[in-house]
Amino acid sequence: MLKRMLLAAAISWIYSVTLGLLFAACASGRFSFSTLQLPAVIPVALIWSTAVSIVITPIAAWSMKTGVKNLYTYGPILWLVLAVYIVMGIRKTGASGPYVLLFLCILGLVILRFIPPVK
Repeated sequence: MLKRMLLAAAISWIYSVTLGLLFAACASGRFSFSTLQLPAVIPVALIWSTAVSIVITPIAAWSMKTGVKNLYTYGPILWLVLAVYIVMGIRKTGASGPYVLLFLCILGLVILRFIPPVK
């Protein structure tokens, strides 16, 4: 149980931080990594990403009950879907964009829980 929780926390933090930095790069209205050079953008992105990963860790651990192989197989696909949403969809959703992103993340983890184990 402890190994699963630690693995879920590590993967949740890595995915949250990378998606948070991608979100920060898109926050100016266009996709540009130069946005990350602005003062306090990276620390704020890291703080919010860490907070989100703490909230999502129990859900990620619950979704791993079907097996760690499912997470290794479908986790990157979920990350890619969320990254595409950040790059393509955040601008269209406006202020509700981060909440929709969090909802999509939780929905993806719930779906991941009910996918049959990979052999």
